[in-house]
Amino acid sequence: MSFLGNLYLITSLYVEGMYPSSFRVVEAESELEIAQHMLNHPSQWQWFLERSYPRDWQRPSWSRGSLWDCIQDPTMTPQRWLELIDMTGVDGDSYALLNSLFIKSMLSNSLLSILTLG
Repeated sequence: MSFLGNLYLITSLYVEGMYPSSFRVVEAESELEIAQHMLNHPSQWQWFLERSYPRDWQRPSWSRGSLWDCIQDPTMTPQRWLELIDMTGVDGDSYALLNSLFIKSMLSNSLLSILTLG
């Protein structure tokens, strides 16, 4: 089975691992396209965004709140959004790492079934 775009695994990862509800497989041309979708449809990503907090480890006092707080900024660009996502990390069971992993541009039917069934 081939796809027009690439497949990405979007995860919200805590220290204890992933749960069936903490990941999505999405089809997109690029991470930039995923970022634009998040900006255009934030409510579809709210569960992921409320649990992830960008942190600047070089400036510990800097805080923008959760990604959900950040996405409310009307001047947010897809490029800046990806930078903020890259600043998330696991902090015990308090904060989640939001991550995008490139899977593949083509998958067999059997592998696709495994991925979508969780």
